[in-house]
Amino acid sequence: MWIESIRIEGGILDGFKQALTPKLNILIGGRGTGKSSVIELIRFCMGAASYTTGSQKEATEHALGVLGDGRVTLTIHDDGERFEISRTAQDIEADVAGVLAAPFIFAQSEIETIGLRAESRLRLIDGFVPHGARSDEDESTFSRIRSVTAEIRALLAEIDDISDRAAGLDRLKVQLDDVTRERATQSVVHQEINQLRQALEDLRPTISAAHVRYETVARAHERFRSWESALEDLLERRPRLEAWPSQAGGGDELADVRRREKTSIDWIARGLEEFRSITNELGNRVGIASSYRAGMENRARDIRQKMEERQQGASLLDKRVSDISQQISVLTSLADLRQERLSRVEELTRQRATLLAQVEKKRQQKTDSRQAVAARLNKDLGPAIRVSIKPYAQRRAYVSVLTAGLRGSGLRYNELAERAADTFSPAELALLVERRELTTISKSLEIGAERAIRFCDALRGDAGGELFTTVVEDDVQIELLDGSDYKTTDFLSMGQRCTTILPIILRHRERVIILDQPEDHLDNAFIVGTLVRSIAARSNSAQTIVATHNPNIPVIGDASKVIHLDSDGNRCFVKAEGALTSPNIVEAITTIMEGGREAFARRAEFYGESLPNVFS
Repeated sequence: MWIESIRIEGGILDGFKQALTPKLNILIGGRGTGKSSVIELIRFCMGAASYTTGSQKEATEHALGVLGDGRVTLTIHDDGERFEISRTAQDIEADVAGVLAAPFIFAQSEIETIGLRAESRLRLIDGFVPHGARSDEDESTFSRIRSVTAEIRALLAEIDDISDRAAGLDRLKVQLDDVTRERATQSVVHQEINQLRQALEDLRPTISAAHVRYETVARAHERFRSWESALEDLLERRPRLEAWPSQAGGGDELADVRRREKTSIDWIARGLEEFRSITNELGNRVGIASSYRAGMENRARDIRQKMEERQQGASLLDKRVSDISQQISVLTSLADLRQERLSRVEELTRQRATLLAQVEKKRQQKTDSRQAVAARLNKDLGPAIRVSIKPYAQRRAYVSVLTAGLRGSGLRYNELAERAADTFSPAELALLVERRELTTISKSLEIGAERAIRFCDALRGDAGGELFTTVVEDDVQIELLDGSDYKTTDFLSMGQRCTTILPIILRHRERVIILDQPEDHLDNAFIVGTLVRSIAARSNSAQTIVATHNPNIPVIGDASKVIHLDSDGNRCFVKAEGALTSPNIVEAITTIMEGGREAFARRAEFYGESLPNVFS
């Protein structure tokens, strides 16, 4: 892919219209003549991301300030096809966002700071890796993991609640045995009391069943009613297709999608109506079960009242037996529900494990690709420059998630978050917390049992759920051989960092590279001996666009097109343009660029051949 031309309408560069070549294109001119503005408008038009958050904002503001209410248009060649793309300040995103591979664009401030930021160094290496950034497929997998985890956590909370409620089952069984034995010691005073007691005994299973039936139907009705409300809310907030704008021209290209969307919404609405009918039916059955239970209890009450008239003490024991039996029946049904929920948790845990394995496999493949890039760069640029990959070394996001989850727990969360991040991967820790493996957590983190419980409780919330999708990225270490020692970019001067980063950037031999004043902070020997050679080496395979004040870059780099920009104080314009050796360009280079004449003199020596005298 390469940029064939750029046209600017409006703003301080109004009327700028230049064709470019697929090789080396140079922008020259004094300061304030619009060289950087042209580069930032290319970035803006193609939606090319900056390498740091701060520079992205600055680049966008620069482009918007230069463009005003105008428009920038680029003509692009890509795989034999020709595209024309344009963008105004009102356009939210570029026409080609996610479609064409955006060029690598580096302002001087970005070149200086890439080596200092871990995320920028990683982006630099990922630029050599196909699909180096997180893909839509990755996001889809993470979304599924989050959804499954949320359901697991809801089920675990329900299981805990059921367990708390069912904790008294054994105690109730002991009480029932005691009360039953006590009642058995009572002598039957009268045959009628025996008959009434037998009638009550015969009725007790029916009453217990009525209680269980009511509880079961009532729980189902509550869950269905809650989900019905959620479905109605989702249907109300569904995405809607906007009307096809007349400015787009032609007929409505989304008409078939609108029909399908209407059909699908009709199906959903019919399904919701059927679900609402089911919920109503469950409500009716709750009423029936409640009435039936009340009827059975009334019958039992009548029998007990008759018994109380004859033997008050015996009736009290019978009521206790009845009450305890009912409680035991309800809690026994909850135990069955608990087992059902546990089975669902096991199923979801297996699904999530499969998804996590897929993520880890792709994650390892990405690390392997980065290490292959580092090996290739070391082969091409070593021993002066050395690149190494530190797998899973960027723990800042991981520690941040832990800190957020532990805040308010009463623990010294900053220290504990660092220790946990050093000890476990995010997924490992999330599983331990979810399973409440207190012994493992306590021993590994060297904390007491009480602190381990508080640690687990804190991370079983939403913040802890994020651990399953928290990515611990690789770190990239870039070093420069300084004398006999290697120094990382953190300990290099600004000029040394540029000396280290620029050769890596220029190893891209297929993508368009655009550089804004790469010579800043560099000595002339490096510019001539390394930078220019690297730029020239790309010319046969990829387009390069450079804004510069150094004449060696266009002259020794053998630029195929030079554009001389100037300004009258109100607007910037092209004063001259053409091939490197055209008279107007030779004059511009030798007049406005310090050392221009010497650069042309050095050119023949550099290429080791006799070149025509451009000054004759």
